[in-house]
Amino acid sequence: MIANGTLSEPNRPAFAGEFDGELIHACDYRSASQFDGKRVLVVGAGNSGCDIAVDAIHHAERVDLSMRRGYYFVPKYVFGKPADTVGGAIKLPMWLKRRIDGVILKWFVGDPQKYGFPKPDYALYESHPVVNSLVLYHAGHGDLTVRPDIARLDGQTVQFTDGSSGDYDMILTATGYKLHYPFIASEHLNWQGDAPHLYLNALHPARDDLFVLGMVEATGLGWQGRHEQAEMVVRYLKGLREGNAAALRLKAEKARGFERATGGMTYLDLARMAYYVDKDTYRGAVTGWTRALRKGEAGTGPAPARAEATA
Repeated sequence: MIANGTLSEPNRPAFAGEFDGELIHACDYRSASQFDGKRVLVVGAGNSGCDIAVDAIHHAERVDLSMRRGYYFVPKYVFGKPADTVGGAIKLPMWLKRRIDGVILKWFVGDPQKYGFPKPDYALYESHPVVNSLVLYHAGHGDLTVRPDIARLDGQTVQFTDGSSGDYDMILTATGYKLHYPFIASEHLNWQGDAPHLYLNALHPARDDLFVLGMVEATGLGWQGRHEQAEMVVRYLKGLREGNAAALRLKAEKARGFERATGGMTYLDLARMAYYVDKDTYRGAVTGWTRALRKGEAGTGPAPARAEATA
């Protein structure tokens, strides 16, 4: 069982030109005092990038935020509750959920474009939303300047794709992480594209002696979804040992070929989204198999598992 995590190998982007200042990745960030008195450019406006940019504002001489695309911003709290715990009690079709959640975001967040953020070029939930409203607050108050993507580095000057430029003492790249399994050949993991192609992100289609745990991301999935994945794997192994009929069905199901549990969503074609799933579709399939494995009854496997299993 491979469970070495997904956030250990930093994705360090390559830029044209050379930078004479300090160039670090978000994994090197330890304390906001690293920004004291510096002109800082944060590259990447995901959750880490926005959180770090907010920290830097209170220490740096100046903070700019470079981003390639727009994002949907979600406040940390909605109606006095953590945002990721609100909703989900009533199952809605995605088109309706997007419409309702879009209205709620306008109430609580407003229009990020008014603060200089670019408009997202994708629909809500096709990429991970940013749970941070303070970055909007600081951009609106002029504490933070939004910049486009980097075109070239020249000494301490950064040229941006819109023709503008700025001078910086530090560039911090909050550009995420890459899946990294250096201890095993990629063909053993059925690697396809940017991620292993595994049934429900865990089970190899042809092997029952190799599993990956925790290689799954979804909006709101949290530790619960990862716990459920681990329970499914363990019950599957136990079921194989005991000749459980459900385990044999699962073995046959994963060998027949499968797709990722996207719930019909078209996610952005990015490495970090290569193992992204729809929470309800994924949890429905995983918990469905777990129930069947517990009972060990004959019959067909849970409906979501075949049509929408995983990458």
